[in-house]
Amino acid sequence: MTGGLRTRRLLRVHLTSGLGATATVAAVVAVLAGLAVFAPLAVGSMLDASTRYRVSSLSGPVRDLSTSIATPPAPGAGTAPTASLPQEYRDTWGTWDSGLRDILTQAPASVRAVHGDADYYVRLGQPARYASATNLDFDPRFASRITVTEGRLPRATVTEQEWNVALEARMDENWRPVDGAEALPATEIVLSAASADEVDWEIGETRISEAESGWVLPVPLTLVGTFEAVDPSDPHWSREVGVLEPSIASDPDGVPYVRTTAFAAPETYHRFGHLNGGTTTEAWYPLQPEQVTAAAAPQLLADLRGFLATPHRAPGFGGPGVPMSFQAGVMPTLEGAIAQNQALVSALAMLVAGPIGVALAVLVLACRLMHENRRSALDLLAARGAANGQLRGVLGLEGLLAGLVPSAVGAGLGLAIAAVALPGAGPASALPVVPTLLALVPAAVGVATATRSRGRERADAPTRRSRWRPVVEAAVLALAILATALLVLRGTEATAAVDPLAVAAPLLLALVACVITLRLYPVALRTLLARERSRAGFLGVLGAARALRDPATGVAPVLALIVGVSFAVASAVVLSMVQTGAMDAARATAGADVQLSASRFDVEAVTTAESVDGVAAVARIDLLRSAQLKVDQRLSRVSLYLVDRERLDEVQGEFPRIVPADVSLGDGSGPPQLLFSEEEADRTDAAALPVHIVTSEAEFAGAVAEAVPFTSSSSWVLADAAYAEQISDDAPIPVRLLVRTAPGADPAAVAAELREKFGAGVRVTTAADALDAVYADPAFAGLRGALVAGVLVCAVLSAVAVVVTLVLGTRPRRRILALLQTLGAPPRAGRGLVAWELAPAGIAALIVGSALGLLMPVLLASVVDLRPFTRGLAPPSYSVDPLVLLSTLGGFAAVTLLVTATALAVTRRARVAAVLRTVEET
Repeated sequence: MTGGLRTRRLLRVHLTSGLGATATVAAVVAVLAGLAVFAPLAVGSMLDASTRYRVSSLSGPVRDLSTSIATPPAPGAGTAPTASLPQEYRDTWGTWDSGLRDILTQAPASVRAVHGDADYYVRLGQPARYASATNLDFDPRFASRITVTEGRLPRATVTEQEWNVALEARMDENWRPVDGAEALPATEIVLSAASADEVDWEIGETRISEAESGWVLPVPLTLVGTFEAVDPSDPHWSREVGVLEPSIASDPDGVPYVRTTAFAAPETYHRFGHLNGGTTTEAWYPLQPEQVTAAAAPQLLADLRGFLATPHRAPGFGGPGVPMSFQAGVMPTLEGAIAQNQALVSALAMLVAGPIGVALAVLVLACRLMHENRRSALDLLAARGAANGQLRGVLGLEGLLAGLVPSAVGAGLGLAIAAVALPGAGPASALPVVPTLLALVPAAVGVATATRSRGRERADAPTRRSRWRPVVEAAVLALAILATALLVLRGTEATAAVDPLAVAAPLLLALVACVITLRLYPVALRTLLARERSRAGFLGVLGAARALRDPATGVAPVLALIVGVSFAVASAVVLSMVQTGAMDAARATAGADVQLSASRFDVEAVTTAESVDGVAAVARIDLLRSAQLKVDQRLSRVSLYLVDRERLDEVQGEFPRIVPADVSLGDGSGPPQLLFSEEEADRTDAAALPVHIVTSEAEFAGAVAEAVPFTSSSSWVLADAAYAEQISDDAPIPVRLLVRTAPGADPAAVAAELREKFGAGVRVTTAADALDAVYADPAFAGLRGALVAGVLVCAVLSAVAVVVTLVLGTRPRRRILALLQTLGAPPRAGRGLVAWELAPAGIAALIVGSALGLLMPVLLASVVDLRPFTRGLAPPSYSVDPLVLLSTLGGFAAVTLLVTATALAVTRRARVAAVLRTVEET
């Protein structure tokens, strides 16, 4: 009993004395555990934010899951319509609503999770070319989206039976209008206030809508009210276009025409199905970007493809039914988001691999410090008969105390910080693994290193060569070569998960750099030692000799410095590459100082733009949609763009040229010279085969692979506008204006004036706007933030490794300093010895680490596609921004030196008497 109490008391005294080293290990474990928990959550949150950013940047008509049929829905009550369908319209719209709900219910779970209930409307109207007309929309939910400003909502003017009687009287047995048929009973409508004002339509006034709107019989329309939208920014209005604002355009002679869209009583939609050839039913499931996650995006993309490939039938129609095909414009965006997420994970894995190894090395180094602090006590215990198992138990218990509790605290802090800084980020299943492993490292190192004391040689005695060192170094070199070769040949795995090979290869390369440094810097030291022997003074000789015979630096601090420097340099190069690539892509996307885009410009658009102050020149780009391209005997439809080559070159100036300088588009004589997108040229083999465009023979002029400012599609051809009449009788549509600003004019200010001049229907962008859109992507900001944070973490880890190394060398350093001081050496000798301990390996690590850092982006760019970060078609070229490089290296050096200097100020003082007493005792 007494012995047990004595043992526990001794153990308590042992564990509670000299806690400095144990506290260091605990702090390292806590920080690493916190980072291990927080980092995956931060990356996951960043990937989710980037994916949602890309999806939400799409307009509703593009991203929604939509369908369209050329017939009104079959009327009926249905079985289970959605709750949002008004009760008064369920007898007519219920079948359609229930059927759409069933289609979504049967879709894959990933599709259901991100799409809301179906929305829809029916539009009647097929306006004649260049004619004013009024379309009719039937929407059972329209009343909840508008506010009546004057008048009332529309109602049915006749019953169903009265309407059918009137209709039969005006149609023959073949259901064709009889000659001289009278107009049908009036249909009440409401127009937006803006539309009613534009066409001067007074409430109570009836107008006849006839063939100009696609009607086979005259349809009287009576305006009974005007309205405004409850929320003009509601995504619904981007689908039901033309309702809130009239569409105003001009024919080729400049004569304007106006088209409006009115709401009619929703329950009457099925009465008009045979009277208008322009009947269209639009339906869509609105995609909810906030429900899209990076982890679910690959499955969502696959399920969307399967859903679109599955045949569907419009609900409510008997017999073979009406086929209904769906579209989802979000799919290319999801593909881009997945590719970017994979690139980001792979890039971070390759760049962070080294710091992960350094973190573990620093942890082992700190554990060694803890065990060295206990060496005297272990020697005493061994001298008094303690077995190796008891020694291992003591250090193992201390390692558990220094690992388990700090790991739990660090992991908890990491989760707490993530909960505050990253709302919505859920814990990953692998989160407990790394903190648990970190918690066991101190105990494992203690058990592995605790042995009975066997006495020690002089610390400065020449070390014996290890037979295993060349074998280990050769193995590391072979593994590094093998891993790097496999990574280059195979590339990173096409998954958002971390590729082990992408982590292993850079870490092995860092170890090879460490081996090279440890092998080469002693050669330079011997040269320095020879030089110092010929000089006056003892400090240089003593420092160089001690650095050779008893080097304070080992694998861990050298590895920390090499990886820290290489990470800082590689981060600077990668940031330079991505930023330069983004700038180049933004300039290519803008095409000029200012770009204006619209679905259609009028004939006066160029003159209007030229009238703005600061505009020096304007080039117009016209579009001939769905032009027939014939290559040999194969027909296809392409977008044909027409430009004035001379004017275009003048406007583009120093911007990337749409038409390369070595490509001729002709002078208007002979066959048209066509410039192809590279994808279209490869697909059709137009360079080697006869080419026709619409009705004209043509010739292949060249192909370009870069982004162009007039389309995001990769399938297009371009010709000189001088050939427009030769190619087609149809007039091309002006869709882009490129503007060159006058010298000294601010493109942003000119763009603002152009926005005001052209109004909301025209999109005005500059290269700076395109670049801001790239920078606003959370993935780009996350990559930059991760690299900056990594530089700071590497700097701190490097400093900790240096400080721990200095502390481990404190005893021999104090011994020799005490002896030197008794011989009359000045106090500055201590600083000189510390400098000789660190400088040789530090300088070598700086040189080798910089070289490794400059080479690492080459490896990264060869296996990771960086184009998703730049939004360009071409991979970013290798580039180094001096300002970025100096900033990252300066930050790394500043943090490392600050932490190291602070530690040196504490560790370099020693009492001579205490040290001499230690020397005598040993």
